[in-house]
Amino acid sequence: MSWSRPSGLGGRGFLYTLAFIGRGEFAEQDQELVVSTPGDATSNEQREAVAGRLKMGLVRYLAGTAAADQIVISLGGQAELGGSGGPPSGRGGPQSASAEDDPWDFWVFRVGGNANLNGESAFSSSNYSGNGSANRTTEEWKFNLSGRYSRRESEFVIDADEPPVVSLVEDWHASSLLVKSLPPQWSIGARAGTGAHSRLNEDFRWNMASGVEYNFVPYSESSRRAFKVQALLDLRHSDYTEETVYLATSETRAAASLTAAVNQIQPWGRTTVSLTGSQYLHDKSLYQVSMNGFVQLRLFRGFSLNVNGFYSWVRDQLFLPAGAASSEEILLRQLQLETSFNYFTSIGFSYQFGSIFNKVVNPRFGGGGRSFFF
Repeated sequence: MSWSRPSGLGGRGFLYTLAFIGRGEFAEQDQELVVSTPGDATSNEQREAVAGRLKMGLVRYLAGTAAADQIVISLGGQAELGGSGGPPSGRGGPQSASAEDDPWDFWVFRVGGNANLNGESAFSSSNYSGNGSANRTTEEWKFNLSGRYSRRESEFVIDADEPPVVSLVEDWHASSLLVKSLPPQWSIGARAGTGAHSRLNEDFRWNMASGVEYNFVPYSESSRRAFKVQALLDLRHSDYTEETVYLATSETRAAASLTAAVNQIQPWGRTTVSLTGSQYLHDKSLYQVSMNGFVQLRLFRGFSLNVNGFYSWVRDQLFLPAGAASSEEILLRQLQLETSFNYFTSIGFSYQFGSIFNKVVNPRFGGGGRSFFF
């Protein structure tokens, strides 16, 4: 059996897909079950929901074995967790309720915030952030509205007789997304956003984009595999804090982008790869190409290899200020510098072996638990 990482539902819950793949005497006896949990479900409620669906899936295989006589079937009332009471196939489980049954009409709202303070004799730092979102998701329509504010300030004392060095990076943004499903494999959508970012020399910006997406695999199979192509036409406006290297203090430009993404989940692991290219229409020399990839391989029992990476060819930094950055701005990364590329990569592995019968939980001194208070 393999199972996909939980997919986010419109209600901020999770959709778990359990793929039962027959081996040996059960070859070609495959099935796929799903279970959904609401956004406020605890970890224990999520585990119970997944375990219940797992037991249901195993019945098919146990029925033809000697263990069939030990199977006990009990039908109770519908469970509170949305997916547990759905049909075995599970498709459409999260949408089984109608709008008339939902006093919120499928709308989900979320707000959050965070504040961090730390320091010592010659250093202090503060980080404040807040966020909010509203979304409504159905089979036909998808609408998201979100916003975020962040302020990061650090103060360094280099010389007690000199003023401290202060680093301040502030940004905020708001965005919206509207998507219309065109069954079985097409969708059209529009995005809009606004914001500002001090590190990117922005006083204010907005953008509007629209386009189409095609999935070569039916969306009903997207929890296991997907091959999507998305094309967007984007209109971008920026008001700059300082005049740019292109002698602009404000500009509006059009750009086009194309993205291809592949996602696959198999018993041997998972792969996710995407390639995105964007091009400003007023100047063909201004473009960016980005590659994203994640591979998780289960090489043998207990051993997994994880590779994650990102690389981007950058040729479209319209926001670069004309003046040279100071040493402080460079060292504290207060300004984005000119670059022709950026990248990130990580490689890791995990290997577990030993007893498969040890199910004891001992939380003393933090062992065996997720959190520990001292």
